[in-house]
Amino acid sequence: MISYHVYFTPKPGVDEQNVIAAAHRFFQDLATENKLRGYRILRVTNPASFPALSRFQAIADYHSQQELDESFAFMRQPGKKEAGAHGELMGMVAEFKVSFTTDV
Repeated sequence: MISYHVYFTPKPGVDEQNVIAAAHRFFQDLATENKLRGYRILRVTNPASFPALSRFQAIADYHSQQELDESFAFMRQPGKKEAGAHGELMGMVAEFKVSFTTDV
């Protein structure tokens, strides 16, 4: 399993529930298009010794690198990143960082 991790924090004044809803809509849209195997959205409740940790983490799972590559190619289509739930979500977050992992 390969996972794409997105760490994000809402912009000041943006309601967290709106950000969560937009994130769910975005990942559900990808799931409808068969562009991911599963996802989860996590809220950091205690950053412990990592106070710079973003408020939320979303994890999208793929069975292979090819599936991940196909999903990214899908999102690189003209206008895709700016449209729909993804564009809405990008307008609500102050910061986002990404990482990739693989099961070992």
